[in-house]
Amino acid sequence: MKWFSTALLAIVFIALIIGCSKKDDNENEGSAPSVSITYPSDGDTIVFPQTISADISDDGTIEKVIFIAAEETIDVDTDTPYEAVWSFCSEIGNVILKVAAIDDEGNEGTAQITVYVPPQDYDFPLTAPAKSSHNIYLAWHRTEASLFYKYSVYMSEGSSVDETSLLADELTNQYDTTLLVDNLSPTTQYSFIVYSYHLSGDTLKSNVLTTNTEEIPSTSDDGAELITISSGDFTMGDVWLVGGNEETPARRVTLSTYKIYKYEVTCGQFKQFMDADGYFDPEWWDSAGWMWKEENSITSPMTWNDPDYPCGDAFPDYPVSGVSWYEANAYANFVGRRLPSEAQWECAARGRGGEDENGDSFTDGFQFPWGNDFFEGDTFHCNYESQADGGEPDGFDDGYRETSPVGTYPNGASPFGVMDMAGNVLEWCSDWYDPLYYGGAPNIDPEGPSTGDEKSLRGGAIIYDSGGAIDGYNLRNTRRYSKQPETRRDFIGFRLVEQ
Repeated sequence: MKWFSTALLAIVFIALIIGCSKKDDNENEGSAPSVSITYPSDGDTIVFPQTISADISDDGTIEKVIFIAAEETIDVDTDTPYEAVWSFCSEIGNVILKVAAIDDEGNEGTAQITVYVPPQDYDFPLTAPAKSSHNIYLAWHRTEASLFYKYSVYMSEGSSVDETSLLADELTNQYDTTLLVDNLSPTTQYSFIVYSYHLSGDTLKSNVLTTNTEEIPSTSDDGAELITISSGDFTMGDVWLVGGNEETPARRVTLSTYKIYKYEVTCGQFKQFMDADGYFDPEWWDSAGWMWKEENSITSPMTWNDPDYPCGDAFPDYPVSGVSWYEANAYANFVGRRLPSEAQWECAARGRGGEDENGDSFTDGFQFPWGNDFFEGDTFHCNYESQADGGEPDGFDDGYRETSPVGTYPNGASPFGVMDMAGNVLEWCSDWYDPLYYGGAPNIDPEGPSTGDEKSLRGGAIIYDSGGAIDGYNLRNTRRYSKQPETRRDFIGFRLVEQ
C-alpha cells in the first residue's frame, strides 16, 4: 500500500498547484484596471472632430490609456482626465471604438463600443503623426490633379478652423504633404485644415484636425563636465594676419559668463538621446531640422556603428561624428543646453593671455589652444592628419588614423583646460556663417547673423595636416569653416555651452 499512499499524495499536491494557479490567475484578472467609455455612447453617430472620454479606476498606478478606433491608435494619454480627440476615420458605417488602460504592472483593462461614422464632407485625410509642447507635425494624402496649384494650411486655437483662419504655410509642390507647425503654446488646443487648390478651379479640402500640444518635458542630464569661462574681454580674430579675410578685422569682444563642455560630445552621451527616441520626438527639433530628418529617414548619425569608423555603441568615449547641425541642435535641446557661438568657442580655445600681438595694449591669446606654435618641442598636441596618416611629412604619428577618445592629448588643452579644440572633429557652432560678419558685428555677446545659408564650424579636424602658410594652418583657433546645416561628415561633431 506504500505505492498507493505515495500516488495519493502526488495527486493532492498536483491539485493544490492547480488550485493555486487558478487563484493567481483570478487575482491577476481582478487587478486589471476598470475601464468605461463615458462619451460618446454605444450606437452614437460620430461628428468629427469627436472627443472621446473614459473613466478609469486609477489608484495612481495607471501608466497609459490608449484610444483606438477602427483598429488604429488615435491617441495615448498618461494623465487625467483621460480624453482624446478623434479627428477622422477612413471607414464609413459601424466602427469599433476601444479604450485600453495599462497599469505599472502591465495589467490591462479594456472597454469598447460601436459607433456609426457617416460619410464625411472632406476630400482627403489630415493627421498629426507626432507632436510636442511647441510643435505639431501634420501629414495628409496627396491630391491627384494634373493642374495642381498649391496646398494652403490654416490653423486656429480652439476647435474650429477654415479659410479665414491664420495661414500657417503654403506649399507649391504637390508631393510636399507634411509640415511641422512650430512656435505653439504648451497644453493648448489647435485645429488645422488643408486646402488643395487647382488651376482648373477645383478646390479640395481635408478634414478638420483638432489636437492638443503637450506639456513641456524635463531635459536630460548627460553627465558632461563643464568649464566656467568668466565674463570679460578677449581678442577675437586673426591678429597675426596669416589667415583669410573672413578672420578679420580682429577686435575686442566682451562675453558674459558661460560654461563650456570640457570634451566634445561623446558617442556614449549621444546614445542617451537615441535611446530616449530623440530622433522620433519633435520636442527637440526645430521645424527645418525635423522636416529634413523626416524627408531623409534619418534615425542615427551617419557614422553610427560603421565598421570602418570609431563611432557608435562600441566607442562610448569617442566623439560622436557624422552629425548635421540639425542633429547637434536637437541634442542640445534634449539636454537643455545650446551650441556655442563662434565667439564663445574662440574665447575658450585661445584664452585671454599671450602677447600683445597688434600693439593695442591688450593680450591676444594664442593661435593654437596650447600656444602660438603648432609644434612645441618634440611632441604633438592633437589628433590631425600626421605624416603617419598620410599627411604632410612632419615626422609625427599622433597614434590614430581616425578620431581618438576625447581628452587623449592633455598637453593640447586650451588655457581654460578645454580639450580637443584643435583636431579630432570639426565642431558646429550656433551662428549662421557670414565671411564679412566681423566688419560690423557687435562687440558684446555676438551671436552671428540672424539668417544665412550655412552654419559655422570651428576647430580643424583629422582631415587637416600640419602644412599651410604656417605649421597647422587649418587647425588654428581663428580658422573659420562653414557648411549647410544638413551636412553630415565623418569628421564633424560638436560640444555645447550652458548660460
